[in-house]
Amino acid sequence: MEETDKNNFEKRGGELMPRELMERAADPALVPDEALVAVLLKTGAHGLNVIELSRRLIEAFGSMKSLVSGDWRTLEERIKDWNKTHPDRPIKGLGHVKCLELAAAFEMGRRWSRLTPDELRTKKVTDPDVAYEVFKTVLTPGDDKENLYALLLNNKNCPICEPLRISRGTADSAPAFARDVFKEALKWGAVAVMVAHNHPSGDPKPSKADIKFTERLAALAKITEIRLLDHLVLGERKYVSIRSTAEVVFD
Repeated sequence: MEETDKNNFEKRGGELMPRELMERAADPALVPDEALVAVLLKTGAHGLNVIELSRRLIEAFGSMKSLVSGDWRTLEERIKDWNKTHPDRPIKGLGHVKCLELAAAFEMGRRWSRLTPDELRTKKVTDPDVAYEVFKTVLTPGDDKENLYALLLNNKNCPICEPLRISRGTADSAPAFARDVFKEALKWGAVAVMVAHNHPSGDPKPSKADIKFTERLAALAKITEIRLLDHLVLGERKYVSIRSTAEVVFD
């Protein structure tokens, strides 16, 4: 794309320009972030063109990557926080419905990396490395909240379904009861279960609370006779297997 096209885009501010940029771009990767967001938003708000609105939305998240990682709740929270701290540059015109539409588009973009049902059912989860690959398919990159997931397995250690999100918490905890994990395992008829939760900080080192929760899981596994294979703590690009730390007796 030529620089003059970008300059015209800035000057004209018309609602069709973001789509025109995409049409003219030889490579979609060359289209500015704010133009991509503007295509999804379609229109701006009173006194605020769609490109400036898109810029403010990206700024509210700090990066495009963080923006597309959010769900509709995160979108609404960030917009609210931005408007409190930037009253002179508010994000206007993005209500509940628009946040749902954006979140749906972002979720569609993430799902390409997920396993198909057939691929999932034939995936034999025999070690934490394989489990980590499966859990990664349902994680939201850049998520600033902890989430607890359970991967339910049959007698061949193959997943019965996608990892289930058991709870969603705060930036440093994902409150849940061990019984919530095994309630789902019993409902689905699972023979074994693998548990994982993410650390938004990116550091997968287990906390004392993580160890204690794993101990409760292990105790309940013995009562229900559903094997607890492991509890993984997921970081940005790596994980820690609590079983491998030898701090918890699983069997």
